[in-house]
Amino acid sequence: MIRRAVMLLTAILAAVLAVPGVVSAAPDDIVKVAIVRTSEQNGGRADTLPQIAQRNLGDRARATEILDLNRARPQRDGGALTDSGEVRPGWILLLPDDAEGPDVQLGRVNSDTTGGSDSLLTGQVVAAVAGAVILALLSLLVIFRRRIGRGVRDRYRAYRDNARWHQQIQERMRARAELAAEFAADQRRPALARQASVELAADTVEAYALRVDEHTVTAWVTADHQPRQPWHAETDVVWTRPATATASPPSGGGAVAPCLVRVGGEDGTLFVDLTWLDGVLAIRGSAGVAIDVVANLLADLTRFRPDLPVLSVPGLGGEPPGLPRNAVRLRSVGELRIDAPASGTDDGMVRLAARRRSLTSLAVIAEMPSPEEAEHLLAACGPGTGQIAIVLGDLPGARWRWNAEADGKVRLPEIGLTVTAPSR
Repeated sequence: MIRRAVMLLTAILAAVLAVPGVVSAAPDDIVKVAIVRTSEQNGGRADTLPQIAQRNLGDRARATEILDLNRARPQRDGGALTDSGEVRPGWILLLPDDAEGPDVQLGRVNSDTTGGSDSLLTGQVVAAVAGAVILALLSLLVIFRRRIGRGVRDRYRAYRDNARWHQQIQERMRARAELAAEFAADQRRPALARQASVELAADTVEAYALRVDEHTVTAWVTADHQPRQPWHAETDVVWTRPATATASPPSGGGAVAPCLVRVGGEDGTLFVDLTWLDGVLAIRGSAGVAIDVVANLLADLTRFRPDLPVLSVPGLGGEPPGLPRNAVRLRSVGELRIDAPASGTDDGMVRLAARRRSLTSLAVIAEMPSPEEAEHLLAACGPGTGQIAIVLGDLPGARWRWNAEADGKVRLPEIGLTVTAPSR
């Protein structure tokens, strides 16, 4: 540490000794000046007093100070600055003492500043100052070489990590776009999911989510009894069967028709049954990904359940994307009707409290409602009303709450799965 201090003092002493002209000169002789730029030096534009003031004083309005210092001072080309403020390339202009900018240089002028002599940049002073600066920089480089090396390595690692992150984002966006195209063209997996849901419902087994891949159908169920062939119980609430297998024909019996929509893909396509929502779904986290999820759900409703009425409450960014053409536009959450809930509804955990209900309508809320609106929304879309809602935002009291991540992932805590959402 002492060695570094000695080297730094040596550098400072060398810098002082290198500028004798500055030390010995009278304060009135050494001034700060700037040379008016050519248009090539100024990005193709003619230089002006406001630009010079902005660069060297940090305030365009201080151009008047430069004008006062240089009014009528003769320049080498025979011209002089007038009240018009017009300057010519190559003119040397005096600057206020606090000037600190890219054009600031030290100069020496004669004591008779109003005479006909030119203001001159002192080459010796400039060279001495440049030498002092170089010496100081070299000394600092020796003293802080390790710290500078670490800084360079850290910046390189940050650049490399940033490039890798951008590459991952691009790959993720391509994967989400491919998933969106796959969803638009896929007819097989929605049919398999609906068939499996109807099969289970006919056997008094209700599935609130299904995942379909190339070989297997997986169902998250509420039944507490053993499955029948071709279903196999992986756990108490997760059943599977081969995608090509079929159970006995459904017997009907007034079961609630499923309302399946796709959330995303990850080791298969994940479907959720909105008849199980029986309340409000809040999609929180990344707003862009949440909007993509809602747009995809609405596209599936338009495709598979065009009979379900959709109500829309726009937000500051407008209405949610993907709304059906026949969607009903509401001005506020307060316009949602409040019907008496069906008997037998209760509170508690999602799978215990929720019940499959025939849906009467779906409301899509494009932004977080106010506390008063939230209270009205939860009452209008409460258990047993048949009216459900999807809210973009983290709504307290929502029955289901999904988490949308910035990388396009969507986490469903109710079933412990994370999927990739297709992009719009």
